[in-house]
Amino acid sequence: MARRAAAGRAGGPARTRPGASSGSRPPPGRRGPSRPARPRAVTPSTSDVPDTARRARRAPGGLTGRAAVLGLVVCALVLSLAYPTKQFLAQRGEIGRLEQQQRDARARVAALEERQRQLSDPAYVRAQARERLHFVLPGETVYVVVPPAGGGAGGETPELPVVSREGSWYGRLWGTVRAADGAPAP
Repeated sequence: MARRAAAGRAGGPARTRPGASSGSRPPPGRRGPSRPARPRAVTPSTSDVPDTARRARRAPGGLTGRAAVLGLVVCALVLSLAYPTKQFLAQRGEIGRLEQQQRDARARVAALEERQRQLSDPAYVRAQARERLHFVLPGETVYVVVPPAGGGAGGETPELPVVSREGSWYGRLWGTVRAADGAPAP
């Protein structure tokens, strides 16, 4: 058996392919037909499958695996960005509040500097002393206008509170304390 295989190889008749000449070989990379073509089984591609069949392969509720993963990724992004966004907005509000405080403080400093400038002016200090404290310089005569004793407009006298026969409220209160003590009322 080994002889037959060796004989066939060494000097035996050469095998030839159908359709090929006995003395020539096909060029490399190009083959001749080796066997007849078998018909292939036709499998439908996804584009040939109707929509109803594709829908049938989906999970119940119409949610595909890709959609579920996408939903989870979106939820993870929203949850991971929620706290930093909240902190960002809180810090922006704090910055706005602090800027407003800074503007108020600068306005107050400007008003105090203006007041300091006024008080360092001797003429302003003299005018304020005359107006508020009624100061006069030596040699000046001061006239003070006193309102009438009635105090009302047109010289009317105001009504004075009248004490009733029973006395004032504090007199009545003192009377009840004395009566509770057992002493006679005056």
